[in-house]
Amino acid sequence: MKKLSFLLSAMFFLLLANTNAANVQLTVKLKNGDVVTGKTTLPKITVVTAYGSLTIPIEKVTNLKLGIVSDHTKDGAVLPDLSKLQTLTNDNEAKIVYERLLAYGTPILSTIITYTQNPFYKISDRDNYTIEQLTDELYKKADLSSGQSVNDAVTFDGSNYLEGSVAFGDITIQAEYGNLTFKREKIESLDISPVEEATMSADGNYKLKANYHISGNDNDKGWLNTGVKVKSGDKFVITATGKIVLKSLSGGTYGPDGYISGTKDGAYTDDMETKYGSVVYKIGEYGQLKQAGTKYEGVAGEEGTIYVAIYETVYDKGNTGSYSVKVVKK
Repeated sequence: MKKLSFLLSAMFFLLLANTNAANVQLTVKLKNGDVVTGKTTLPKITVVTAYGSLTIPIEKVTNLKLGIVSDHTKDGAVLPDLSKLQTLTNDNEAKIVYERLLAYGTPILSTIITYTQNPFYKISDRDNYTIEQLTDELYKKADLSSGQSVNDAVTFDGSNYLEGSVAFGDITIQAEYGNLTFKREKIESLDISPVEEATMSADGNYKLKANYHISGNDNDKGWLNTGVKVKSGDKFVITATGKIVLKSLSGGTYGPDGYISGTKDGAYTDDMETKYGSVVYKIGEYGQLKQAGTKYEGVAGEEGTIYVAIYETVYDKGNTGSYSVKVVKK
């Protein structure tokens, strides 16, 4: 993994711009262990450094790990005090400065770490009230191991990894049964994937692309949200036509009911309950996957939105072709 390091003599910041927002699916991992998935709209991310700016489209970002909330508005007061703490020789004077800095709390930790990374920084000759002791205390307050990164980290374009500070507040996502808002300090990380909006005609037609709408695609992003909502007892019909080639299954040709021709992958068997390459559906984001095939007439056993996808446990962007799918509630 490539790591772009801009942490030299100055800290850089990642700022969320207010334009060119995109619809994305988020998997929110909370610090208490809970995981929630939903959709929201996020703008692009701009990396601002002393050497220039780097703007990253949100569609390119795959993960955002949130560190400690940093407050650089106090740098004007913090940096001079750090300089004093480094050079003072009197313990009583150093104690006053030390306690003043400690009162700012963990939001100044990244400023202190950057200060100590300066090549001109020297450890104080004093035994008490040192910058190193201050750093250790703030690490304990943040419930982090000494030396652990306190920065936010962004992974983008699949291989680039960038650390910094994100101007990122609370976030609201649209989950299946309503909107949920999470406080920044409660979030550990966000997995981000673009939402390919369903193109729905007046008669409810959709296109399932073999290079995207695969049930095994990461974070369930291969499932197409049809927007068709059903309640228990509602009748609905799913029909599908077309052909696809699945590179992930030895390049064989498949239709909505499964294998048609070409190389038959060893993983495919004719007696499979759910055929690879077939059209499948589920009711609700966490519903049970079922085969729909060329035509399926069913009765909903639960309430939720109908999602459709192409069944395959392995995603390969080299797949080609698409299915035309129609979903209608009677």
